[in-house]
Parts: sequence; structure tokens; C-alpha cells
Amino acid sequence: MLTEQQKKYLITIYLLGQNGERVRTTDIADYLHVAKASAVKMCKKLIEEELIIKEPYRQISLTQKGVGEANGLFTPCVILQDFFASKVGIEPKKAGEASMMISSVLDEETMDKFVNYVLSKK
Repeated sequence: MLTEQQKKYLITIYLLGQNGERVRTTDIADYLHVAKASAVKMCKKLIEEELIIKEPYRQISLTQKGVGEANGLFTPCVILQDFFASKVGIEPKKAGEASMMISSVLDEETMDKFVNYVLSKK
């Protein structure tokens, strides 16, 4: 079971790494508004959990296990971000941040029900 922080980091790495972009610890720290030391510490935990790979002074990439976990988290984020922006009227950047927060906190069953509710209202 992933912690709230692990989920946030996986979503962030997945998001930043789309389209083959380089993902560095500094990028993660900037995106999440945390200290670089905090990002380094969490990345070490994600390496231990075999969710990411990072060689010294190299970019970060998701393992197959990490991609699977991130996919399961990212799709609901996108659905919620769209809902918050288009239906609730929240500015897109804030809608993205809110969707990440919610998807990292809710348990899988609750998140599935919430996403299904959102999709049924389209």
C-alpha cells in the first residue's frame, strides 16, 4: 500500500516524464514545492520499493511496477482535473493540484466510486 506522499511523487514523476522528458530530483522538488532534500529522501524510498530507477547524477525513470502504479493514479487525476476545471470552474493549474491531492489521499475504492460518479455526470 502506497503512502499519500509516495502517490504524489509517482504521479509527479509520471507527469514530468511524459513525452520522454528528463525527470530530475530538482524538477520533482520544484513541482511539489518541497525541499530538494525531501525529494531525494522520497526517491530513495521509491527506489527501495522498486518503483523508480535512478543512477547517480542521472535522470529518474519509473520501473514497470512504478508505471503500473502511476497509471492507476494518473488516470483518475486527469478525470478529476477535467471535472474541476470544466464543471466546477477551477482554474486548470489549481484543478490539477487539487486532483493530485485528492487522488493521493483517497483509498482506491472511494476514488473509483468518485471517478465513476464524475463520469456518469458527463
